[in-house]
Amino acid sequence: MLRLPRRPNRTFLIILLLSVGMLLAAPALAQPCRVIATQPPAGASKVDPGLGAIQVSFSQPMMTDRWSFVKNPQLGRFPQLGGQPRFVDPKTCVLPVKLEPGVKYAVGINTGGFSNFRPQAAPNKPCAPYQIIFTTGGR
Repeated sequence: MLRLPRRPNRTFLIILLLSVGMLLAAPALAQPCRVIATQPPAGASKVDPGLGAIQVSFSQPMMTDRWSFVKNPQLGRFPQLGGQPRFVDPKTCVLPVKLEPGVKYAVGINTGGFSNFRPQAAPNKPCAPYQIIFTTGGR
């Protein structure tokens, strides 16, 4: 049982407050970075071939000067690029694409040995791998 002094001194109170703060913050910092949403959603069918970009949203603010959109021909075709990837906010990256009708596409996020999507809070720990597979509809 923790016994507090009758009249705690200032140093003791500061240490106590910092310890409680670290305990409360630890679970949030310990959460791994992951993809929380994509557009189009993984597994989508009849996606509009006129969609001009694939959007990926992460659970944490990201390092915005790097990315890993990865090809995996065994799962589907990688889309033709329509420009360079860019972050539109700290948690959302957009890959400009040109899609064709009736095609199964696959876009890996941190897959195949590539791991450049990394959170700002832990730049040495890449985000969990994720695979977006979708099919476009016909025109």
